Amino acid sequence: MSNVYKYLRKSFSGEEKEEKDHDMDVLKISHELAEYYQIVHDEDVFVPHDVNMADAVFSAAIELLTSVGIYCKDTGRTIPVNHEEILRALATPNNLEIGRFKERIKVVNRMMMDCQPPVIIGGPMGGKVSEKNYLNVHISSAIEPIVQGIYAGDMQSIRGVTMRSQSPEEMFVALEEARFQRLATKIAEREGLTLLGPVTPGISQANMLVSSNELYSKNDIQKVKHPGDMKTDFEVFYNSIFHQEHGNNYLSSQYPLLGGESIKTAEGLAIVDVAETIQSRLVTSANLHASGAIDKDTNASSSKDIIWASNISSLAISRNMNHPTARYHWNIAGCCTDMMFYETAAQAIGDTVCGREILIGPVGGRGTKADHSCGLESRFMGDISRLCLKMDLAEANDMVSMFYGKYEDRLADAPEGQGFEECYIVDSKYDMRPKDEYMELYSKIIAEIDECY
Repeated sequence: MSNVYKYLRKSFSGEEKEEKDHDMDVLKISHELAEYYQIVHDEDVFVPHDVNMADAVFSAAIELLTSVGIYCKDTGRTIPVNHEEILRALATPNNLEIGRFKERIKVVNRMMMDCQPPVIIGGPMGGKVSEKNYLNVHISSAIEPIVQGIYAGDMQSIRGVTMRSQSPEEMFVALEEARFQRLATKIAEREGLTLLGPVTPGISQANMLVSSNELYSKNDIQKVKHPGDMKTDFEVFYNSIFHQEHGNNYLSSQYPLLGGESIKTAEGLAIVDVAETIQSRLVTSANLHASGAIDKDTNASSSKDIIWASNISSLAISRNMNHPTARYHWNIAGCCTDMMFYETAAQAIGDTVCGREILIGPVGGRGTKADHSCGLESRFMGDISRLCLKMDLAEANDMVSMFYGKYEDRLADAPEGQGFEECYIVDSKYDMRPKDEYMELYSKIIAEIDECY
């Protein structure tokens, strides 16, 4: 708790700055550091094999943090960070166990080319889900044996009424979301399965309301969302202080935007991604950090630049700090399309071989189309992660390049696919399965991948 208090106090005394000036500093200094450390994205590379460059990304991230600091939106001041604080945080062990009862697991610290598989978290992970299908969508992931946790979706309404954001109505949404998630695990006969969320509410009171043994327990993973690139706000502090005091597991979540105000290049994205992971350890003392970098041109995580930046940042983190990291898979194509599977494969291979501890998703239609999350997609992500455990970096690069080539020319016009109701046969909440057409496509892509190994 002392670290959170220390950084909160610094948010009141740090240098005053306009947010746009902070963004410009991140952009300018990350660009200069990329040049100084000779961090270069080769357009033909998806999975970097130059570990020295990965280490350089880590060094650049530390310099970026100490040069720019962390901007607090509510005070308009910069929280300064020094090398000693970073080194002390990096030296602190961070062990994590999640889930309860027979679903309890230890999150293993993974290295590049690790033989231990990553943890697979299914569910809509913040993508839109209709009230009608909310329970069934989450059940579809909970019934998959390879799935080890369920990440909530964004509930669109309650009894047909959209809740007002930033109001007490969000507390009702949080309760409904958490109850449906927990019910999904009970129906799947996996009651101890880890829950991640909530995602719909934006106020800390709603997050705190659902923190209980019946809903989000200490062994689940509760979400603390940071605002923008190397920034924080009072909501982050409210939630972090609460979760620390109650001994909860919680993740810090950030979504760097390539093409946004402060990140214009893949090299800059890699540096910021690592800097935000270190920020997670410092400012919030979170148990793990989840990155959801997306490309402004596609609003997804499956573009070439995002894949390279995510992979080299994963290498940098796995080689230089002991802090569990996760990655969101935001796909462009919709469910029940070959492109959706190919996007997942291209990302899951790099994440696994480069040392990510947790893979989350995937969600289709950029998460903006309701109900484009299915348990079969999470099963596929888990299957791919296990198939590539024996790959080296060069082999992984070849595989990712091949899969990327199968959807590259469709990035601007991706297939819409089908929503949950079109993908699954639901006889009851206790009996659901993917439609034959969906399973045939899944089997076809798996067989295609098997031929490549």
